[in-house]
Amino acid sequence: MELVLIDGNSLINRAFYATPLLTSPDGTPTNAVYAFLNMLFKIEKDLSPKYLLVAFDRKEPTFRHKEYAGYKAGRRPMPTELAVQIPLLKEVLDAMGIAHYEKAGFEADDIIGSYAKQISLSTAIFTGDRDAFQLVDGHTSVYFTKRGITETDVYDVNNFKEKYGVEPQQVIDLKACMGDQSDNIKGIEGVGEKTALSLISTYSSIENLYKHTDELKGKLKEKVENGKESAFLSKKLATICDSMPLELPLESLEIKPLGEQAKRLFIKLGFLNILKKLNFDLSGEEEKKTEIEKIILTDSGKAKEILEKSDFVSFVFDDKINFYNGEKEYEIAFTQNFLDEGISPEDVSVIFKDYFASEKKCVLLDKKKTRRHLEKYGIKINCFCDDVSILKYLTAFTGRELTINGLCEEYSYSPDFPAYALNEICKTLKQELKTQDMEKLYYDMELPLCDVLYEMENVGFKVDENCLNKMSVSYNEKLKNLLNEIYTYTGSEINVNSPKQLSDLLFVKLGLKGGKKLKTGGYSTKAEVLEKLADAHPLVALILEYRKVAKLKSTYIDAMIEIVKKSGDIIHTTFNQTLTSTGRLSSSEPNLQNIPVRSEEGKELRKAFISRFENGCIVSSDYSQIELRLLADFSGCKALIKAFSDGVDIHALTASRVFNKPVESVTSEERRSAKAVNFGIVYGISGFGLGENLKISTKSAQNYIDKYFEHYPEVKAYMESNVEYARKNGYVKTFMGRKRYIKEINSPDKNLRAFGERASMNMPLQGSSADIIKLAMIKVFSRLQKENLKAKLVLQIHDELVVDCPKEEMQIVEKILKEEMESIPLTSVKLEADVNSGNNWYEVK
Repeated sequence: MELVLIDGNSLINRAFYATPLLTSPDGTPTNAVYAFLNMLFKIEKDLSPKYLLVAFDRKEPTFRHKEYAGYKAGRRPMPTELAVQIPLLKEVLDAMGIAHYEKAGFEADDIIGSYAKQISLSTAIFTGDRDAFQLVDGHTSVYFTKRGITETDVYDVNNFKEKYGVEPQQVIDLKACMGDQSDNIKGIEGVGEKTALSLISTYSSIENLYKHTDELKGKLKEKVENGKESAFLSKKLATICDSMPLELPLESLEIKPLGEQAKRLFIKLGFLNILKKLNFDLSGEEEKKTEIEKIILTDSGKAKEILEKSDFVSFVFDDKINFYNGEKEYEIAFTQNFLDEGISPEDVSVIFKDYFASEKKCVLLDKKKTRRHLEKYGIKINCFCDDVSILKYLTAFTGRELTINGLCEEYSYSPDFPAYALNEICKTLKQELKTQDMEKLYYDMELPLCDVLYEMENVGFKVDENCLNKMSVSYNEKLKNLLNEIYTYTGSEINVNSPKQLSDLLFVKLGLKGGKKLKTGGYSTKAEVLEKLADAHPLVALILEYRKVAKLKSTYIDAMIEIVKKSGDIIHTTFNQTLTSTGRLSSSEPNLQNIPVRSEEGKELRKAFISRFENGCIVSSDYSQIELRLLADFSGCKALIKAFSDGVDIHALTASRVFNKPVESVTSEERRSAKAVNFGIVYGISGFGLGENLKISTKSAQNYIDKYFEHYPEVKAYMESNVEYARKNGYVKTFMGRKRYIKEINSPDKNLRAFGERASMNMPLQGSSADIIKLAMIKVFSRLQKENLKAKLVLQIHDELVVDCPKEEMQIVEKILKEEMESIPLTSVKLEADVNSGNNWYEVK
């Protein structure tokens, strides 16, 4: 390929929505530029073009706007995080010596069309805009971006008609008939894609179509005749101008080797991994200049002396120990054997114990992990610690665990000075925390919670090994019985865990309808597919039941039996504080938060969780309808506020309004439907989604939603305001100020945009619920300590806290849970916690 033409606006837009938010060391958003560059280098590698041009749109109206003032009207505004990256991309292209061009009154498409048509070279056009299909010819192919920007479909003269049913040059006639919603091109009213394809396949062009309107019949003829003016205008608007003067000569588009200017800018933006992929020599210039001195310590006494004189230290505990005290970087040199010069690992306690026991300050990458590491040496942390992983989580969520090397690369610091780098990154993130107004969230919630989680992990939750063993035997028997029942329908043994064998059995041999075809040729056997077919054949329900039982046995029962064998009968899960976008905690190894609560088998598994105290008990407290209470409070919905204040059954109330009958006449089925509506509204559910849940038509489900909003108009206004806030600011936030950036909210893809809208509606509620349970954990933990009780907080799961305590402390623990959980104030609704006790976790429900 000799010439590559790129639609800069189209691809940077797709890059932005396809790539998690990234920032340069100074906080500038860079995700779209970063992804664009990766695509650019992939193009150069795959196609080896000699010439390359990136075309951009301009803000001014084009000649199309003069033809039709409504052209592209209604497009959502570009998010600020994307808008700032367009001039940045141009700066990067300049530094790389890559030609880019824009012209007032024209669009990027016109620039691309003019170069493609006027220069007779083999040409590849990269775009996410289908308008470019009209440019496909004998020497021009279109690489149409699909998911993200690196995955493309290639269209040339040989395959285009096979795919779309028309010739490339007929694309404008197709749009003349069917219009283009994304550009607000109207087309012929009432004519969709299928009819447009039929018309153009028959008549080749709209000019010819309007010469033969007498051949059309009925309503179609009427639509076409009435839409003539719009059709010709639409064709004009959809036609790419290919006659612009080529102001950049071909030789100026030649790709040049990257030089020092590009290197310096990439370093400034933190794109070090791109430079490494391009085999740049980064020695001396790779990282921010480090003027400090690094000293290798081989004497434990000297190391201890330095720490005693230091009021502040940043520590990195990795395969070696580094610390920085504001003046110098120190590295502990450990001995490998008694002949080596250095410090023995046994001296770690001697060196660090006093510092961490003091009231001085320090910076750590991950306080909880560091505490776990230091406790092996008998070191307890008492000093104030900034936690960089939490700071990063709040200010620039990635969903990944952090490493010091990864941070050094991202912020352009040398990994040879990790403690110094950690301190500098901490300062950057704390400034960002202040800018984003999240200091209260950090200091009053997330930092104290880190200590609570550490103690909860240490305490663990006791399990009854004998109970687990009995359940394992029982589940084995259940699985055998289920297999035997399955084999009575199959006539022979099959591997129930094989998707291919199940696909053949259900959709080929049994001929079940409604399956989801896969690209590989078979049918999907995922749970959501089979659940819709559960009534179609008894075998489907048996397979679903088998999978459920098998998963419980392998994921929980057998896994916990192995843990007990290795480590004893206390299960120590890990609580992950920085891995979810909503602020909720997750748990792993094992994931106790995912134990099913709806199935009887899942509930039964909770019987294995018992008290560590002799004749002890488990006390659980669960927030009652917390997200609905938050919805009432945040929206100011008078009807919901009054209902919660009066202690009314909220689901029965909603049922009475949706079904237009007195509360006392509401049936259990109607209440169940209203409950689905209530909680569905919280998650921004659609008529289709609610219909799927309730197994009713989309129309009926949408009617339920419409009636809900009719009776609770403040809720609708609140949800809409969340969406508009997200569109304008790019994020929504919780009542504690936690922010979630929602890049999908302004996506051109309607499915992604719909996801962004649902997330905008739900996150302030779900995130605030997460904030509240975290505050409750801190309060409950503190109160248990203050009351000098033996009781231990052992688990948080969704909106529930679980405490293990001696029998004699049960009543005071119940009181503490209820008081502390209900003490978190809202504006107009009171939180309510339901407290229950039992001999095991199962009995508290």
